[in-house]
Amino acid sequence: MIATSDIDASAGAASFEAVYRAEHDALVRLAALVTGSTVAADDLVQEAFAKLHPRWSRIDNPAAWLRTVVLNGARNELRRTAVRRRFLERTSPSSGVQRDPAVHELIGSLRRLPARQRAVIVLRYYEDRSEAEIAELLGIRLGTVKSSLHRAHTALRQELSDA
Repeated sequence: MIATSDIDASAGAASFEAVYRAEHDALVRLAALVTGSTVAADDLVQEAFAKLHPRWSRIDNPAAWLRTVVLNGARNELRRTAVRRRFLERTSPSSGVQRDPAVHELIGSLRRLPARQRAVIVLRYYEDRSEAEIAELLGIRLGTVKSSLHRAHTALRQELSDA
């Protein structure tokens, strides 16, 4: 298996197939955690690879490029999901899907965070990314990452302690 650091060094040194094998599963997990949907995550990752293929020769760091495309797609999916959810809440009764209460509470708390805070929390604690890496992946400043992490911690701490 090719390590991500081997792929990041040069797009020309790794084949498209090798990048796919090395990055696919991690990108699906990332997208699933941000969007809350494995189905949407699979679609987002496939779309990202489809966008990468024609640009392959022009991308210096395919792993980082893919992660950025997946995160941007996840944010768009969250916006669409929020619109659908608001519509459904107004037009139909809710269906009670049963889950483990603790997991349901945590996922619900994550979903209520703004998209940037959710992405920063997932990248920091699920993917164990440094603040600098998160800033680069999301295209934001380091200070924004730090303040987003702080606000997300505060919101999660408050919400989970109230429950």
